Amino acid sequence: MTKKYKCDYMDSGINFERNGIYVCCKTAHKGKGWLLLSDSYENLDWDKIFELKKNWQKQIASGNPPEKCIGCSEIVETDELVEDMSLYYVDVNSFCTCNSKCLYCDCWHFDSFKETSLYPAFLKLFEKKLLKHDKYGYIQFAGGEPALMIDFEKIVDLCIQNGIERYIVNSNGIKYSKGIEKLLINTKTNLCVSLDSGCAETYEKIKNVPCFDKVINNLKKYINTQNKDKSCIWSKYIIIPGVNDNEEELKKWFNLSLNIGIRSIALDIEREWFKNHNRQILPEHENMINIIQIACRENNIKFEFYESLKCFYGIR
Repeated sequence: MTKKYKCDYMDSGINFERNGIYVCCKTAHKGKGWLLLSDSYENLDWDKIFELKKNWQKQIASGNPPEKCIGCSEIVETDELVEDMSLYYVDVNSFCTCNSKCLYCDCWHFDSFKETSLYPAFLKLFEKKLLKHDKYGYIQFAGGEPALMIDFEKIVDLCIQNGIERYIVNSNGIKYSKGIEKLLINTKTNLCVSLDSGCAETYEKIKNVPCFDKVINNLKKYINTQNKDKSCIWSKYIIIPGVNDNEEELKKWFNLSLNIGIRSIALDIEREWFKNHNRQILPEHENMINIIQIACRENNIKFEFYESLKCFYGIR
């Protein structure tokens, strides 16, 4: 029997980026991702976009994925193809306004970038019934800082009104957001804040802004506000070789996270370093990961890998 393959993101995903629309935002694998659906937000032809996805879906099903998808762990064996290609996985990375200057991020380099509001695109997708709720689906806000995104609260209101229940919000936590607060109260939202450090000194080396105490206070407010039966707040640590890749800083971050009420932890390694080192990590990094995994088990804390480490460990 001939094997068939599928990718959930090709079937039901879309990624809004600064320079256009892509299938997904997965870039840590061999093919490097960035499969383009549209290079402009003007006069979007959704029929054409979905026809492209359908053709690539067939390529993946045959075991000959597009070059940019080669090596991606999201491609798995399947018994049948998805016929309804409505969107359940939406990544929003179309903005780069930010109030931080993280070492591992390029958003703050784009001073001249002109952001396009995604509200019209979301409105059209809902009107055409192409964006739907799914118990495993989500809308994820990343890009720059969601609290500063054009029409962020309008988009949040629209999505809630149309029954979308699951969200992932990646925020630096510097500006307290009523939109994020609304999601934490009314929906199943994972709010992930990359602290990357356990003290102000290391934080400022990584973020290049003196906002450590402000972020901790905002995290406490979010924790007190959230609907704990639905939402979840994560503390994230991106291992940056030569900056915070030591056990002392890692343990300070972990203990601080627990002390302010965080019950979910995420780890990753700096993406460009990972790619430049043949998608491998050092033994000392594996040791740091083991330390945190053990600490999470001992303290009954949720633990998750992020993209680069997911790629390293072959996790979907």
